[in-house]
Amino acid sequence: MRPYKTVFVLTVFVSVLFGLISTLRPILIQHAFDNYIVYSNSKGFLHIIFLIFLCILIEALLQFIFIYKSNYLAQTIIKEIRLTAFSKIINLPVKYFDTSPTGQLITRVVSDMEAISSVFSQGILVVFGDLFKMLLVLSFMFYVSWRLTLISLIFLPILIIATILFQKYMKHAFIDVRKYISKINVFVYEHIIGMSIVQVFGKENETFKKFKLLNGLHRDSHVKTVLYFSIFLPIVDVCSAIAMGLIVWYGALNIIYGGTVTVGEIIAFILFINMLFRPLRAIADRFNVLQMGVVAAARVFDVIEEPDQSVNSNISYFHDQLNTGTIHFNNVSFSYKKGEDVLKSISFSIDPNKTLAIIGPTGSGKTTIINLIMKWYQIDTGSISINNINVDEIPDAVLRRNIGVVLQDTFFLADTLMNNIKFFNNISDEEVYTAVKKIGLEEFINKFPNKYNYFIGERGGGLSEGEKQLIAFVRTYLLSPSYLILDEATSSMDPVTESMIQKSIKNITNNRTSIIIAHRLSTIQHVDKIILLEKGHIVEVGNHKELIKLNGKYANYYYQQFVNE
Repeated sequence: MRPYKTVFVLTVFVSVLFGLISTLRPILIQHAFDNYIVYSNSKGFLHIIFLIFLCILIEALLQFIFIYKSNYLAQTIIKEIRLTAFSKIINLPVKYFDTSPTGQLITRVVSDMEAISSVFSQGILVVFGDLFKMLLVLSFMFYVSWRLTLISLIFLPILIIATILFQKYMKHAFIDVRKYISKINVFVYEHIIGMSIVQVFGKENETFKKFKLLNGLHRDSHVKTVLYFSIFLPIVDVCSAIAMGLIVWYGALNIIYGGTVTVGEIIAFILFINMLFRPLRAIADRFNVLQMGVVAAARVFDVIEEPDQSVNSNISYFHDQLNTGTIHFNNVSFSYKKGEDVLKSISFSIDPNKTLAIIGPTGSGKTTIINLIMKWYQIDTGSISINNINVDEIPDAVLRRNIGVVLQDTFFLADTLMNNIKFFNNISDEEVYTAVKKIGLEEFINKFPNKYNYFIGERGGGLSEGEKQLIAFVRTYLLSPSYLILDEATSSMDPVTESMIQKSIKNITNNRTSIIIAHRLSTIQHVDKIILLEKGHIVEVGNHKELIKLNGKYANYYYQQFVNE
């Protein structure tokens, strides 16, 4: 933080120096009128002109330094805050994203950060400079003429009251502005991602109408801020103009009747009033920047302060302990919503290097088991252990490094097949070629144009669902995880792709502790154990032959699926 402090102190010093020098100009102009112009002293007048010109040059230089350093400070701080926020987001538990729309989080990391940046580049430091300049101006005004100063400040109470009211109403208006920006981001993101569904159901017009409504609300909140500005700024200008008029009126009468006021003082006070009222107007403007920044900062720090599930433990110790072992569920109960149990006191074990298949109707709790093993959600009661170590004690990084997961909904980069297979891992091309050969997918890769250099498009748009899963198999296999979890979805695939997936499953689960969420029972006949779930309960356990012989629910599912084929 030391470089920040240095830049901050330098910026404050430059702001103070800038205010001091700019405030000297009216004094120099007064001196020029009262001591040189009135007496036709051209030589002394030229000296004053030179000093004024020098002050202007120094002001320009100081203003450049102030603008550059304040913006540098703002961007440096925002860089760190944005890194902190994104680091927090990628380490938050999955359940956080169930209730936090993606577009809203994008707003936090992008547009809210820009609002915070403005606090440093256009807010705090500038307001400090303006306030300091106003104090200097008032000091010089009283030094030159306390009578003219009091006349100048007649409307100051009105301006203070107007500023307080203005700030109050602007705060509420800017909260609405930030709220609707976030809603627009969420809406646009969700509907671009789901554009195919929007078009399939022919909801283009309804979607446009909803966006038009949100856009209108956002406009209305902005118009409120414009309305408040339209009222406040003329008040400042009118008060400033009247104050100048009073100074000229009083000063002129004083000079006519032989008073002590000079022409130089009148001119100096006209400049002083402008320098006094202009910062007041600017401070009100800066207040809006501060309001937006404060609102944005509150939203960003709400994310940063969210608790994560990281565990500070001996990572190397846990990594060695998880190389192999039994996965055990002991009376595990879980609910996404309180009072609505998804799993109800289930217990089972998966022996080392064995394969377990979990089947059951939709909503029975199959995917929930994956979520709990990976610590994406915390169990309500019971315990889950791997090699007799409670998963709650295992650091997330170690757990997820040792467990490879292939889900139905797989994430892909808008990049080549090779880069999607490597997925930021330090893996050579040769390792990829070897893995593809071992899994038996060489022919699958070779069918693509440019093979490994085939560009698959955003979210894997150039791949079918089956092809996505095959690429995900290769990606996970390359990490050599000790345990493997597969959400095997082949119900809607063609026979050729399904055959490749079944072959790949056998290859990557060989000699590895594995869990398969099964959708087609024909793909799990070879596994060591099958669990049938219904409404959060385990109703049958055994291998394929044992369950068929039992002639219970599993057999009924199997024969129904076989007949339907």
